[in-house]
Amino acid sequence: MTQLMRLLVSALFAVLLAACGGGGGSAGSTGTTTPPTNSGGSGSDGGGSTPTTSPTVVVAVVNSTGAPSTSLSVGSSFSAKATVKDGSGAAVTNKLVTFSLSNANLATLTPSTALTDSSGVAQVVIAPASLTATGAATLTASASVNGATVTGNVDFAVSSSSLSLSALTVGSANLPSGGNTSLSVTAMIGGTPASALPINVSFTASCGRINNVGTSFSTTTNGSGIATAVYNAVNGDGTLCSGPVTVTASSAGATPKSSTVTVAAPVANAITFVNATPGQIFVSGSGAMEQSNVKFKVLSGTTPLTNVAVKFSLLVNPGGVGLGSTGSTVDVSATSDAQGEATVSVFSGTIPGPVKVRASLVSDASVFAETQNLSVSSGPPSQRFMSLSVETSNIEGWNQDGTPTRLTARLADRQGNPVENGTVVNFTAEGGQVASSCATTKVNGISLCTVDFISQNPRPAGGRVSVMAFASGTKDYVDVNGNNKYDAGIDTLADIGDAYRDDNENHSFEQGEFVVPRGGTNACSGSGWPFPARANTCDGTLGTTVRQQAVLLFSSSNPVLNIVAFNAGAMDFTLGSIDNPLLPMPAGTVVSVDTGDRTPGNNLACSVEKLFGTVVPNVIPSPNPNESLVTSHQVILKNCASNDLVSVTVLTPGGLKTIFNVPIP
Repeated sequence: MTQLMRLLVSALFAVLLAACGGGGGSAGSTGTTTPPTNSGGSGSDGGGSTPTTSPTVVVAVVNSTGAPSTSLSVGSSFSAKATVKDGSGAAVTNKLVTFSLSNANLATLTPSTALTDSSGVAQVVIAPASLTATGAATLTASASVNGATVTGNVDFAVSSSSLSLSALTVGSANLPSGGNTSLSVTAMIGGTPASALPINVSFTASCGRINNVGTSFSTTTNGSGIATAVYNAVNGDGTLCSGPVTVTASSAGATPKSSTVTVAAPVANAITFVNATPGQIFVSGSGAMEQSNVKFKVLSGTTPLTNVAVKFSLLVNPGGVGLGSTGSTVDVSATSDAQGEATVSVFSGTIPGPVKVRASLVSDASVFAETQNLSVSSGPPSQRFMSLSVETSNIEGWNQDGTPTRLTARLADRQGNPVENGTVVNFTAEGGQVASSCATTKVNGISLCTVDFISQNPRPAGGRVSVMAFASGTKDYVDVNGNNKYDAGIDTLADIGDAYRDDNENHSFEQGEFVVPRGGTNACSGSGWPFPARANTCDGTLGTTVRQQAVLLFSSSNPVLNIVAFNAGAMDFTLGSIDNPLLPMPAGTVVSVDTGDRTPGNNLACSVEKLFGTVVPNVIPSPNPNESLVTSHQVILKNCASNDLVSVTVLTPGGLKTIFNVPIP
């Protein structure tokens, strides 16, 4: 090629290169491309390279018509739109696009990813984050095209919303007492119902409850921008509203809307008996509870009603019962309190028996109720009528743990009548273990209660275990004036000191012995069990701790046999506990006797004709720790002679067998 031709070709090539240079983007967006690690172009047949451009992501915020928008507001629909194209400008389909925001407090994306369609467009919903959100942020979209990450972004603003509430609609502006009605209000943005964004609305009432929760209740609008609730004209504590009640709907950023509901005044139409506390009182002067508070409730339907006048009257009076004050039988009036309750005090008289009080409305005497199971009892437990019994006194307890017996307390008032069910009797023991208390019940009309006792450590020396039952009650007295109550200075009181457990059985209180102090310091004599009383602790009042003591015997499992008289015709002997010789064997111990004929030359067959005392009985001790409680037994022999053998077998309830072989003298 000539030199001239080379110059012309070179010039033409330079012009072509200049024509292929440059690039551009869309308005309102920017696009950047991160090239792949390995990239390059293929050569042309003409010996030059083919020019290329980068993939692009064009980002925009568009409204519901698809037109670009630079400002978001609540109440309208907006989308975040990204258009993805490759280097040749062709749409990239089915490509994942990820959207993000520079400030999540201003707007939200739902969802944050999408695939491009056949036009290379991916869209997600973008909306203000809240009604109060304002400011500007950047929307970014990114995608991977041919191994390169391509991003685009656009700036936008969030403008404040104009929120308002419609007038508050009330289902019924006039309600009966305790009635309810519906409430509704529409939240609007720019004068249009807020259907796109739930709006929080609070309902309040000056009296009563909203949705049965309280005077305030919050909810959100539905898809039509409407918030609803139910108003109830009853307060949380059950009291009723009456007269004009203001109900209000409010939402942040909007002017509250109120309405008035007029509630009819409640009318008392029922009264019920609530309780009598306590349900049983005792005759005047008994030293026990003499007053009961009787309570009724005034209702309007099922709702308690306050400030209603109630009249109380005595219908049944066994004698001397007072209403409102001691001895008064005049009707008493009261007003129901905030809980609808009206109360009157009932005071006992001197005669026991049932009591009935009627409560009626002052406004309508035909509306009434009466007490149930209110009575005056003759009195609390009396010391003179206190009794403690032991099922089995001599138990196999010296060598064995867990041998049981039962203690039963029987109580009556000073008239010998059963005390109130549920009267508590306490127990205490010097050794072994006893249940701490029991509550009386009436069995065939008799008041009693029972506890269990078992053998265990400690085991007092001598095997005698003191136990005591005690309860709150009264002393005995001589009713000089015959009015069936104690009158100090007139009646003669059998004063006694503090109850104590006489462990050493010396009939006098010793330091360390269990005592129930009452604080009395008056001089008086003391006593030991069965009714132990500490000297010089009397107080001159009727009340006391009624008490009784018993002694249990921890008998041995091993016997000791002592012969009292013995010859060929009979043997008299005693059985006792080897560990404590003054104690008997356990109750239920079986005694049997056999013989051995050791004199065959006399042609007589020695045998037992009769045995007296085959079973050791229940031995009840007296208040004398030195008494011998061994049991006596006798065997009558037949055809026996000197040197014949008498065999005595002793079998305890615990199964220990002991055999005594004694030759006839």
